[in-house]
Amino acid sequence: MEKQKENFTKKMLSEKVFTCAICENLLMVPVMMVEDVGNVCHKCFRSRNEENGKSLPNTTLNSILQELKLPCKFESEGCEVEVIYGDLKDHEEKCIFRTVECVMPKSDCEWKGKLVDLLKHFKEEHAKHVITSPYGIFSFENTIAKSANVVKLLSNKNKTYILKITEDEDGKSLQHFILDIKSNPEDEELVVKYVGKTDQHKLKVKRMSFNSLDYEHTAKKIHLSTLREIAAASENIMVTIKPAKCIFKNMNDEILKQLECLVCKELMRPPIRLCNTGHSLCSSCRQKLDDCPTCRQPWSGSRNFCLEGITPSVQYPCAYSQFGCCATFLGKEIAHHEGICEYKMFTCPVSGCNFTGNYVSTKNHFKLTHKDNLNETTSYTFNFAPLGARSNSIEHVKYFCEYGNIFKLTFTRLSDSCKWTVQILNNYDMSVKYFYKISITDPRLQYRKITKSNLCLNFTTTVTDHNIISFTYNDLSSYKDANNDQISYCCQLFEQKSN
Repeated sequence: MEKQKENFTKKMLSEKVFTCAICENLLMVPVMMVEDVGNVCHKCFRSRNEENGKSLPNTTLNSILQELKLPCKFESEGCEVEVIYGDLKDHEEKCIFRTVECVMPKSDCEWKGKLVDLLKHFKEEHAKHVITSPYGIFSFENTIAKSANVVKLLSNKNKTYILKITEDEDGKSLQHFILDIKSNPEDEELVVKYVGKTDQHKLKVKRMSFNSLDYEHTAKKIHLSTLREIAAASENIMVTIKPAKCIFKNMNDEILKQLECLVCKELMRPPIRLCNTGHSLCSSCRQKLDDCPTCRQPWSGSRNFCLEGITPSVQYPCAYSQFGCCATFLGKEIAHHEGICEYKMFTCPVSGCNFTGNYVSTKNHFKLTHKDNLNETTSYTFNFAPLGARSNSIEHVKYFCEYGNIFKLTFTRLSDSCKWTVQILNNYDMSVKYFYKISITDPRLQYRKITKSNLCLNFTTTVTDHNIISFTYNDLSSYKDANNDQISYCCQLFEQKSN
């Protein structure tokens, strides 16, 4: 029966029985029979109403058309889809073989072609505007000055989106549109996240089909003033686009939704904090809030150990996903990855500097901008004179960019002693330990020296008298240079990897 219907459809199409006598396209119901003209589609009949002669509705042909599967009008362009007549118009409006214009400004590109070739066109002509990601998380860096003129093609194996960011008519806000090329939107939302030096802002943007004209009613906006606050003193800002819903790979979605932080909506990691009512919040958001955002109750000193027990088996996105990392790892593995992630970002620790970049660019930034603050090897030597009893303390800071990390050496001279500490200023591979050694050498007898070593401190560790290296001036008095009363110390960094 289906084969007969298919053969009948092909025959009627070849004999142009289903073709409008005026526009020569497929008839649109309700079909009208016009005297001395023939079968006319509804659109043509209405457009030439005054010229119509005697006419009657062709109800039989209407009924036949409604029962048939018909080929897409872009069949000659490569579309092989056959659709029930009632769904044909909707398919053709979204068909990837229809002709579209490039979404870049016409002043930059006048290309026209099949929608299915748009990705190829972008890769060939607008490669710097293409972002690919196997995990559906896309990131790029932008400046405030260029934030009102953004077109990006976002592509992975299953989906292709166009992100457009334009300035609102009032010039005070940015409008965000996400056009879906490969699939029907089905009301799915994507999150557009702006990440600045110390703050971030998220927008949930509804996906639209590529041919949609209803942009203005679906645009999500952010005030330019908000964007500047997020960027702080920097002109740079990171933009990340990812699914609004977390993608869980290894556990029941409903269970894992309990791990979503109430504030930032990211998956919580230990320690997970509790308020007096029992609501959970990630440690980062807890530090920013005085009370629970759900019930306004104060925070308890307790942790949610039950939820923390689930985290080793949860797939977490990398903390540097907004900078381009698409990897996900189990909770018990994510810290190790983030310590060695190639997308790891470093913030310049020099006071008043807003630079942020990866390890290589940060090291180059130090060489160009803060050369006097940087020591370019793992060993640093400095001469100093003891302070008098009435002198105020003096602090001397030096930075090391070594072993893929940034280290801060702080040397403090007090009235009766000297203190040294070395801190690692970023996340790092916790399977590696870093030590520093302070050596005081006798200027007259190089083989005569005293040394102490200690573990480099994590940047979150509080510095106390118990985790630093110190010498009293009584200890060092015999190591002074007889000519200038100077004492020389050497600080060396060491890496120790666990087996």
